[in-house]
Amino acid sequence: LIQLAQEDPQVRQVLRSILAQPALKRKALVKKLVDDMIRQSAPADFIAAVAALMDDEVARKAAEII
Repeated sequence: LIQLAQEDPQVRQVLRSILAQPALKRKALVKKLVDDMIRQSAPADFIAAVAALMDDEVARKAAEII
């Protein structure tokens, strides 16, 4: 996910906007994104990577990297 965000400006912008939100808002956005990805049959590993952004520490580190 991080590599994709570093390579794709559109993905990077979406992730940055999600990660910039307060924790409760970020978690709600990630949950909605994960639910949408499940409905669209996205790869399980990609869903898991996005879902990991629910964790405050993971989100903080991701925001620092991208």
